[in-house]
Amino acid sequence: MNLYDGHRVEDHSAFLLDDLLPAIVGYADSKGVPTEVVAFAIFMAMSALIFSRGVGRDVIIRAVDAMHLPTHEAPETMQ
Repeated sequence: MNLYDGHRVEDHSAFLLDDLLPAIVGYADSKGVPTEVVAFAIFMAMSALIFSRGVGRDVIIRAVDAMHLPTHEAPETMQ
């Protein structure tokens, strides 16, 4: 997905899988809440941020529909 000229979301997959997802899982575990609750809170905050920067709801919804994480290759805690 290309939202801005010269920038691709796919270029940040290593950050998402190696840094962000483990941080979400670790935070959820430390608070004793389901990972999906923390992930959803982050999703809502980030959606509001990008929406306020001009990314339309339709683009956000299409991005969610198109996103598939390769969890079979991810560390066991994220599967």
